[in-house]
Amino acid sequence: MGSLFGYVRPVEAQLRVCELSAYKAVYCGLCRQLGRSFGLLARFTLSYDTTFLALAGLSLAEDPPEIAPRRCPFNPLKRMPVCGDAPALAFSADAAALLLWWKLRDDLADEGPGKRLLARLGLLLTRGAYRKAAARRPELDEALRRMIGDQQALEARGCANLDEAAEPTAAALSAIFAALSEEKDQRRVLERLGYLLGRFVYLADALDDLERDREKGRYNPFLLTHPGAEPEELKKRCLGSLYLTIGETERTGRLLETRRFAPILENILTLGLMSQADRLAGKGAEKDG
Repeated sequence: MGSLFGYVRPVEAQLRVCELSAYKAVYCGLCRQLGRSFGLLARFTLSYDTTFLALAGLSLAEDPPEIAPRRCPFNPLKRMPVCGDAPALAFSADAAALLLWWKLRDDLADEGPGKRLLARLGLLLTRGAYRKAAARRPELDEALRRMIGDQQALEARGCANLDEAAEPTAAALSAIFAALSEEKDQRRVLERLGYLLGRFVYLADALDDLERDREKGRYNPFLLTHPGAEPEELKKRCLGSLYLTIGETERTGRLLETRRFAPILENILTLGLMSQADRLAGKGAEKDG
């Protein structure tokens, strides 16, 4: 399962000051919403990926979000711009709780003894948040439940087709993003955007785990799709798959009829995804050389 914790993020150096301030306000606003929805500990589950989900939702909303200086419990001496209450933040907080729960369930079935123990502890600590989020968003909970079942079945039979291997994560993210709008044309674009982001996250996660999976003999679609390839050649092929997905994601993102935050969204869907792909391809290069 693509682990949805950090791949969908901006290149901050390429944002204008006002854009970076707005992005950080949404990031802090989602953190605050996680605390309101699920308690203080839930704030530690904040991720760049669900911040993008919140940003996309806020960009489509008819009413602009309220951004005002507020104090953070983790940095109480400094007031920072924070996005106020908004349905997109509440939705993204629920999605974050559900994604974390099903990620932990996947770890419980997939990882080694140490990580399985941590997954059990994580499930115990997040059970209450999961139940609240699942009660509010049963359709998203079901989409993620299907994703885990389908992904585990594909891995069990050693699926060597990249498109097929990425399908469960892509379909789940498609359902999550589609829920951001009730407008038919926007929903269609969001479905496709979520699908492509899900595919990117799954493939990025597979590239991130490539060396560990090779050493431990674990399932990785890139290893099965390109058996016997030398490490550098394999990484080039992995990067090619990611680049193709990024290109289509960029084109799809341009079809969104946003009311605000368009430059930030474009930064993430172009420079941000490309930066993550390049970072992952370069990981371990010194060791391979």
